[in-house]
Amino acid sequence: MSAEILLTVEEAALRLKISKHTLNRWRVTGEGPPFKKYGPRLVRYTERELDAWGAKRTHGSTSEYGRESR
Repeated sequence: MSAEILLTVEEAALRLKISKHTLNRWRVTGEGPPFKKYGPRLVRYTERELDAWGAKRTHGSTSEYGRESR
């Protein structure tokens, strides 16, 4: 396994500047960044995946929003 930096839900939410509640909801609905699950209650995010997920959501105007899902 590579030396990935694993973040808790709280740490990932802070990095994304969103609430823990929002990140948990996105995980349930599939809207959020990819995550790793190591047990029933042990969820982790990698910095690399958070950065990649955020980069895919960069837009030049509001008319571009939503194109990634088409």
